[in-house]
Amino acid sequence: MLVAALDTATLTLSCALVEVEPGRCTLVAERLEHTSMSGGRPAPPNPRVAPGRAPPPAPSLRAGGSVGGHSTRLPSALTDLLVACGKSLPDVEGYAIGIGPGSFTGLRIGLATWKGLAYANRRPIAGASSLAAMALAAAPDAGPGAVLVPLLDAKKGEVYAGFYRATSGGVEAIAPEAALAPAALVERVRGWPDAVAFGAGYGAYPDVFGAGLPQLRTEVASPPALAVARLAAPRLAGAAYDAQALFALEPHYVRPSEAELKYPRGLGPGAEK
Repeated sequence: MLVAALDTATLTLSCALVEVEPGRCTLVAERLEHTSMSGGRPAPPNPRVAPGRAPPPAPSLRAGGSVGGHSTRLPSALTDLLVACGKSLPDVEGYAIGIGPGSFTGLRIGLATWKGLAYANRRPIAGASSLAAMALAAAPDAGPGAVLVPLLDAKKGEVYAGFYRATSGGVEAIAPEAALAPAALVERVRGWPDAVAFGAGYGAYPDVFGAGLPQLRTEVASPPALAVARLAAPRLAGAAYDAQALFALEPHYVRPSEAELKYPRGLGPGAEK
């Protein structure tokens, strides 16, 4: 089963084609694009096709739209990978998407794109936690039994944090994901002496975390699409298109948006601030 996986929870867009078989997920091709919303052009994409397959097309920079935003690279990030592998959209048999937490805008863009493709092609789709994907990808660097604390910068003086224990077969959640102030996170993990943290969120507050939360030596800084596919694989393998499941799939924001905080009852006649 050929699965197209995506994560847009951060400024790093991760897209991958993955062959899903019983008990195994094999990377076919992947693409990482580090973008910037503050100006300049998008960083050159970094496509990679698994050994033994055709080389990817030459990287290209796209102009227009939101500078460096994910909306300027979707769905072309996927179609470029398909072309590199001699495939087309009808060959994709399922879609896996990271649902956050992370950038509200990034999550909406990624989810809307993948849901649109799944709907148009009548393919199954499944979501997976972006933080869980980070934990799964970093688990081999920590070893079985370690408590993995993947971190992403949530801005506003907080980080998005996940709490997962590495197992021989992957990872398992031991506490709900949360948006926390750095000091509050350090206090929360005191009960897990084997906890190690990692990810882009760790580098956002080095002084706080460096003094109270060990850092895992790993290259995983953002959610990788391959890990998203591995988490979603059990729900995609052998699944049929399910419109109800597709429409019900939503981002996992963890915390309310600014609009929800300011206008909890919405806007319009009868609404209250």
